[in-house]
Amino acid sequence: MLGLPPNPQPRPQAGRTQSGLPFLRGLRGQQRYIDLNKDTQFSDAWVLLAVLLLGFGLIIANRFFTSAGILLLTLAGVGWLWSAFSLYGLHYRRHFAEVRGFQGEEIGLTLEVQNRKFLPLTWLTVQDIFPTELPMRETAISFNAATNQGELRTFWMPNAFQRISRHFTIRCAARGFHKYGPAQVETGDGFGFFNRAARFPDEQFLIVYPRIYSVAEMALPAKNPFGALRAHGHLHEDPLRTVGVRAWASGDSPRRIHWKATARHQELLSRVYEPSKEQQILIFLNVATLERHWLGTVPELQERTISVAASLACVAAEQRLPVGLIANGTLPGSDQPLRLLPGRNPQQLTRILELLAAVTPFASDPIEQLLLKEAPRLNWGTTIVVVTAIAHEALLAALLELAAAGRLVVLCTLAEQPPTQYLRGVTVYHLPHLIDDLILPQLL
Repeated sequence: MLGLPPNPQPRPQAGRTQSGLPFLRGLRGQQRYIDLNKDTQFSDAWVLLAVLLLGFGLIIANRFFTSAGILLLTLAGVGWLWSAFSLYGLHYRRHFAEVRGFQGEEIGLTLEVQNRKFLPLTWLTVQDIFPTELPMRETAISFNAATNQGELRTFWMPNAFQRISRHFTIRCAARGFHKYGPAQVETGDGFGFFNRAARFPDEQFLIVYPRIYSVAEMALPAKNPFGALRAHGHLHEDPLRTVGVRAWASGDSPRRIHWKATARHQELLSRVYEPSKEQQILIFLNVATLERHWLGTVPELQERTISVAASLACVAAEQRLPVGLIANGTLPGSDQPLRLLPGRNPQQLTRILELLAAVTPFASDPIEQLLLKEAPRLNWGTTIVVVTAIAHEALLAALLELAAAGRLVVLCTLAEQPPTQYLRGVTVYHLPHLIDDLILPQLL
């Protein structure tokens, strides 16, 4: 490998000592350099130099020095004014083709810079916060180890009253609520003397839903995948369908009171709901992938489990069944489990998918405790669907207890081995084929 040898250090000659004043030796040892960490190399020395040149030129009546001083002062003044007004009328925006998407899809992103003034900008740098989990096809997102965030740096040269747009394609590779922004912009004068920085605090979120499996991919029966509704001695009531009123009884819930009829008749009256055998689906999601949730998690196995829960919610919505979600995972910044009871709201499925997109991988409670706590609050006709990556003894015991109490229970598990004991009254769907391509670690 060719190259110049390093400069040898000068050696003092024999019989001679270094002479000279100490401060002169220190001055000779200093090196001149350009500070690469500074965005501009302009300093007060430029103004001082311009004043000295102008004064020296006026004293000796020299046009060259006088013109040079005036030119430096003019350039410094023009550059300062240019930089002072550079941020006025400057706008930076992000436009998403869609703010929601499913895992595996691609979404278009447009970055736009608009300069609404007569003053052009010869340089403009934008440093925007982008999630590293969602790569882009056209460029790479750099990772800042200091802030633990992804950054996209772009360079622009907007002319006067010009709008510039650049188009990118985002690959929805990871589920979640992904935040974009805020952005830091920097610009200045055309001479590079001064610079100005500003922060655009606008933040936007791109929601990526979990992957959705079809009924065929999950190998579930096309008819009654949640099991047939058993016949009970009495029908349960549908609280969404009121067929009349009756006198209020001491055991009635305050929610049953018909306030308009009470005001009209001057007597406390309760609603009478229509009897119904309609099936309601409540999905219990276990985000833990190990028997003890504090031992850690297997991320890819957890994502498959969340996808199964989202797929079952879509199946229930397609069959026009009221569906809800309860999970022992939490939302970011919260310590409470997710809880959305079955309902007929047209946006019910969207809410469930958004909750599943935002659920964190850390379990707040064991799933068996959550089941036994929430089951007494549910309507009698609710089918409990438990989606879990593991089927440990404590969970199976809780399911048997619910089935013995007359509850409709369905277990969907992605465990490598199916439950070995017979679960009387529990419909079991073993789905190991959804994780055949995964190499799961062994817990020692």
